[in-house]
This record gives sequence, structure tokens and C-alpha cells, in this order.
Amino acid sequence: MSTIYDYKKTRAVVIERPYEVRLREITLTEPKKDAYIARTYYSSISSGTDMKTYKGLQHPEQCYYPLVPGYETAGEVVAAGEESDGSLKPGDRVMINECRKYGDVCAAWGGGSEYTVKDSDTTNDTFDYMVKIPENLSYIDGVLAYLPCVALKGIRMLNLEGRQTIVVSGAGMVGISAMQILKIVNPSLRVIAIEPNKFRRDIAKKYVDIVTDPFEAELVIRKATGGAMADQIIECSGNAEVPGILHKYLKDGGWGTDDAPGHIHWQGDYPEKIIMDSYHRWFTKNCTISMSCALAPGCKEQILTWISEGKFDTNGLPVEIWPVSKCAEAFEYKMAKGEDVFKIIFDWSK
Repeated sequence: MSTIYDYKKTRAVVIERPYEVRLREITLTEPKKDAYIARTYYSSISSGTDMKTYKGLQHPEQCYYPLVPGYETAGEVVAAGEESDGSLKPGDRVMINECRKYGDVCAAWGGGSEYTVKDSDTTNDTFDYMVKIPENLSYIDGVLAYLPCVALKGIRMLNLEGRQTIVVSGAGMVGISAMQILKIVNPSLRVIAIEPNKFRRDIAKKYVDIVTDPFEAELVIRKATGGAMADQIIECSGNAEVPGILHKYLKDGGWGTDDAPGHIHWQGDYPEKIIMDSYHRWFTKNCTISMSCALAPGCKEQILTWISEGKFDTNGLPVEIWPVSKCAEAFEYKMAKGEDVFKIIFDWSK
């Protein structure tokens, strides 16, 4: 049996500089005694974070080049250190996810390497820890389970009691996940999706009550609610032009002691500045705004359970499987196709 100290080099997807990707060898950190070593079988391109990194839009305090992107990863534990916590063993199928440090390249939040050192030096114990994939789920399910965790963390910040109208802005992986989770948490919610891209609107139709494009959204929401507008909004588009105009879709409220104000939750990742509409349009809304980043402890376990129980659907998500050897072409393809590509998953056996 191999030990944690046998893993010194690994293949990795590396963004050398903006718009330049290679699959090449990198150096791993020296594992600590509490390390697990995991082998990646499938990973993905994050349409938000990874593509912004590819375009050079991330801020320099977060990362530098060359960089290993990717945090949606699944595979197998191949070695455990003598002081590992004992929760996993070699052969376990796991969500691998983030690695915060490599030996000779920037990791940032990356994990897009064939082998990953997961220990107290490279891993944030709060939510970076690995989680077993249930036996009835695939590795691809394990990859697709990550971004729903991001949506779940945000949704937990909302009050979803009673029959409310919730608007979800954006039908990428986080937005589609939010739509599904809202219905799991409270089936009586009326969920309306706003999405400019027709391909993504068609995906959203499976999971919500109403789908609209931004041009018709205000009228559609007004008609659906009898003029009351949305009780709460979850913004998942990642488009910095969107948060500043969301007041148009939100109810009036907060004028009386028993009159709950509308609420907006920002779930997107915006490297650009957010431009807000004139302040008086916001001031008179009396609304509250919250935001969240990454995921919380327990989210991975909850999402995997929901997928395993058939409550959260991954089968309806249009994924494209690419050999990891074609990672450069895959990033170029995603760049060219934009929102018409929902999710690219890398097969590390090819």
C-alpha cells in the first residue's frame, strides 16, 4: 500500500496566464501526518469562478498565475496519514474539492489536480473537508453536488415560511440549484426564474413555476403576484449589472411593525463593480440585503442526501464530458459558446 509521502508530483490543469491553459505536471506540498491523499476521477470548469480566472478577471489578492483552477472534484481516497482523523479510508469515494496550497503554483481555491493533498496545511477544516459519496450516486453526482451547497448556504439565510413568491435571477448551476432547493425546503413557494439565455430558460422550466427573460420580468412578476411583486429575491447571475436593478421586482414593505420588508440575497461572484440605480429607487423599498460566499459545514452531506433520495435532480442537467487531455480546447470552447454551455466535466482517465 502506498503512503502519503509517495505523492510528490501530479498532473494538473494549469492556467498559465489569462487565456492559456495546459495539462502539465506540478509539485505537491509535503504532506503532514494528518493528510489524506485523494485521486481525482472527474472535475469540472466552473462557469463563474474558473471562467473569470481564465479571462484574468480575478483580483490579485486572491490569486496569481500560474494557477490551478477547479473545486468541483470527485474521486477516491488513496492514502491516509498516521494522524488522519479516521473518518475516511483508502478506497472511499469522495467529494474532494478545494486545495489551498501546491508546491510550485498558486492554488487559490483550486483542486483541479489528479492527486490532491488534503491536510491541515492545505485544507480549511470549516468546509473544505472531504465527504463520502453515497453508494447509489456516481462520481459525476459528486462533482455536481458542490455548487448546490453554495446555494444552500444562501437559502438558509432567508425566511421561507408560508406561501411566498421568490424570484431567482440567473439559471446557471447556482441558480438552478437554488430553484430546486427552494422547492425542497418549502413546496408551497412560488418560484419565478429570470434568465436572458433561452437554453438556460429551458433548463429552468423543469424546476420553477414561471420562467421569464429580463425584458418581460417586471410585467410577468407583477401579473403573477397581482401587483404585490416578489417577497424575496436570490441573485445568482454573477452579472454585475443585475444587482443594482433588482428593486424593480421586489415588493414594498417594512412600513409597519408587522409589515415584513422585502429581502434580496446576493449569491453571485462579481469581479466588476456593482452599479446601483439611483438611491431613491432603493431607499423607498425599505428592503434588506444579505450576501454569502462559498458553503457551510454540513451542506455537502445534505445535498448528497437529497440527490441520493431523488429530491434533487442532477440527471436533468445538460453536462458535457471532455477528456482532461483536451482541457485547453474545453476552456476555449466554453469561452466561445458562453451561456450556451451549462457545465463541462473532465474525465481524468482520458
